[in-house]
This record gives sequence, C-alpha cells and structure tokens, in this order.
Amino acid sequence: MFFCTLFDSNYASKGIALYLSIQRYTSDFVLYVMGLDRECQEILTACGFKNLVVECLDDIMSPELEEAKGNRSRAEFCWTCGPYITDYFLNKYDLPEIAYLDSDLMFFCSPKVIIDELEEKKASIGIVPHFTKYPLFGTYCVQFVYFKNDNCGRECLTWWRNQCLKWCYCKMEDGKYADQKYLDYFEELFDNVGVIENRGVGVAFWNMDYYTIANGAIKYKKECWPMVFFHYSGFSTSVKNGEMIMQHTMYVTKSISKWIVEPYASLLKEVYSDYMHIPVSSVIIRPVSYFKDSIKRVVRFLNRVLPIDYLIAVFMKMKYREKRVPYNEPK
Repeated sequence: MFFCTLFDSNYASKGIALYLSIQRYTSDFVLYVMGLDRECQEILTACGFKNLVVECLDDIMSPELEEAKGNRSRAEFCWTCGPYITDYFLNKYDLPEIAYLDSDLMFFCSPKVIIDELEEKKASIGIVPHFTKYPLFGTYCVQFVYFKNDNCGRECLTWWRNQCLKWCYCKMEDGKYADQKYLDYFEELFDNVGVIENRGVGVAFWNMDYYTIANGAIKYKKECWPMVFFHYSGFSTSVKNGEMIMQHTMYVTKSISKWIVEPYASLLKEVYSDYMHIPVSSVIIRPVSYFKDSIKRVVRFLNRVLPIDYLIAVFMKMKYREKRVPYNEPK
C-alpha cells in the first residue's frame, strides 16, 4: 500500500504518529512525505523509519507553486500542495496506486480495510464522505483520497491538481471551497469512482456523535464497522518543561476520551520522547476554551430534542454563501 502526506516541522509529531499508527497494524506499506521545510525533512530522516520516504518541497518548487505560495495563506498553500505532491509521488516512483492522507490521522486497524473495499468496487478513484447530515464544505473530505495509476485515476488526479493550482482558497465561490469541493465533481467527470461506505473511515468531531464507539469499533443504526482511523482536526499539542499539553476544540465525552483522545495522547507522548528526543513526564488534556466547551456541551444536549444541527448548518450556509454561479468548469 502506498500513501503520501505533507506537513512542516511544526506538525512533525503528528506525521510521525500517523506513520507509527499504520506500522502497528501492517508492514506492507510505504508512506511518502513531502516536508514543507528542510527541518521537517531532517527530523523525519533522523528517525530512520524503514517504510518512510522523505523529500522536501523546496527541491521540487515550480513556477506554478511559487505563484500560488505568493497569493495564498499558509493553510491555502498546504491545500494546494496536496494533489500536487500526490501526483508527484505517483509519477516519480511509478507506483501502481497512491492514497493521499491528512497528517492528523491515527489508524486503529490496517488501512487494507479501505483498499479492499475499493478493490471490490473495482475503483480507480476513492473518496470518503464526511458522513454528516449537513455537509457544508463538500460531500467528501480530503483526508483519504485514492488514485490508481490507470487512465481514470491519472486523469482525475491531474484535473484535481490543476484546479487547485488555479484556485484554492478558504471561501465558498462558484461551487468551490479550498481543495475539497472539487471532490464533489469526481463522479460527474470521471469513471470508476468508488465512494467508501465504511463509516469507520474518517470518524471525526463532525460525525462522532452519530456513533457508539468502543473497543476499536463503531456502531451506527444497529450496524457495526471497524474503527479504521480518527481525524484529529482541531487538536494541538505542545511540550514545555516536560509537560505535554494536548488541546482540542471538540466536546469530549468520557467514551471519546477513553477510546479516541487518550490513545492519541499516549502515542504522541511516545513520539516526543522516543523520536523527537523531547522528554515528557506528564500529559494534560484540555479544551482550547472551557467556555466554548461548556457551550458545546449544552448544544449537544439540546440537539437531542431540537434541530440544533440544522440551525447551525443554515447559519453556516449564510456565512459561507456562494458568491457567484455554481462551478461547472469542464475537465
């Protein structure tokens, strides 16, 4: 299995955690990493991981990327680079297939579960829904995006890469949003697109309240799936004077803390101590804002009896409303 991701030295701990979480369950993989700065490349190279290939973005900068870097925010530029480096690794190493991964994931079982589903669907392209009732920023999430090295896969990846080079911003416009809403057009423009049905793929704060989560499995409407990976969007970690502080923006129940948050904290502690040589003697897990955390607790409770999710979705649609006509640029 061939995966790729990108991050800078500030995200190195998360990137190493991603690698180790895959390695726990399989040795049949290679993770290609594009470091966004030289320090990141040096940190990862020093780890000496057997199944890791590391390069630095500085070494492959093109005029197109330079132009994008000059007119986009840091986050927007990172989003732009996602399909670019996926296409780069696929072609440079002539891989049979590749899947882009966000760096803030932790696997709870082998990713072969996902690959097997896509092979069963005979898919050249694989995308994962947000699995939420009211997806605002696209039906599908750029957290795991799969391409086979065949005509359909290459054509789709090239299209996504080129569109992001032209336009990739943190706003809703012409049916676009960042690198993400382009995925909504994959099924319309290309053949052999496989949509992942396993709800254990891409569990995150935006859908976790729909599930019962325990013992490496999730349950949704009486159906069970293996917990494949959790997307730790909204988590930040720092270490000072031997104390690792993990902060989160989502409301954490006891169950989520036990099965999702604490295992990630434990893995990151291992990363800092064993691979980044930053001693950690204690771990503190807390919300970024206790006030906002209290509000989220109330909202979560009210959502059981009132359509709070729907009202929030309506508000967000107004906030991020489309500026012009729907996106329809041909491939």
